[in-house]
Amino acid sequence: INAEYMGEVDTVDNEFVKLAAAGFSILFSSGDSGSGSGRFGGQLYPSWPASSPWVTAVGATRFVNQKPTAPEMATDQFGSGGGFSSLFPAPSYQKAAIASFFQQEPEGSLPPSYLYSKDGRGTPDVSALGEGYQVVTNGRVVAVGGTSASAPAFAGMISLINDQRAAAGKQGLGFLNPWIYQNPSMFTDVTVGSNRFGRGTFTLRYGFDCERGWDPVTGLGTPIYPKMLDAAMALA
Repeated sequence: INAEYMGEVDTVDNEFVKLAAAGFSILFSSGDSGSGSGRFGGQLYPSWPASSPWVTAVGATRFVNQKPTAPEMATDQFGSGGGFSSLFPAPSYQKAAIASFFQQEPEGSLPPSYLYSKDGRGTPDVSALGEGYQVVTNGRVVAVGGTSASAPAFAGMISLINDQRAAAGKQGLGFLNPWIYQNPSMFTDVTVGSNRFGRGTFTLRYGFDCERGWDPVTGLGTPIYPKMLDAAMALA
């Protein structure tokens, strides 16, 4: 990555730091290219700016067998973007979660170590349903998906929570990630699937698997809104 690009990354990231310090919550979709295998000379590349440690990255899931009453799994209509950043080291709020993932994932299932930074910032942080959104286009109802659908869905829940906090005379949640990692029970753990998928149903050679707890496919899992609201209202 050249110096000019890194300069732009640093400039934008410094603005994220300012927004986080000012009490804003910043959320990004983690991308639809799975592990990013095959891009940038073969290195696995988790999407930026979702890989910034000052934002919350949102991946995507679907229902098993596409049945709404079934559990969720990692999306395979496209790849839930995730992995380990070579631009940013793992932040303190996330290190234990990353260590737990590597303790569980079999060595033989991991990509070659030279293709990613094991000590890098891991994404996504969380996920939400990313397939089957019904939209109207040209007068027709069609189903669409992507982390560009799951991210605003998750952001909408944060907005609802902040409305409740405001009604109680409290400030907005602000920078979300430390709170998220301190409260993993607010999420339904997703343990089925991988992100060995690109933009489409074609498979990638390398990627990561869902595991118990945090993983670089679906993060900590999908939101359980009542638990999130209770945890948020318990804060000062």
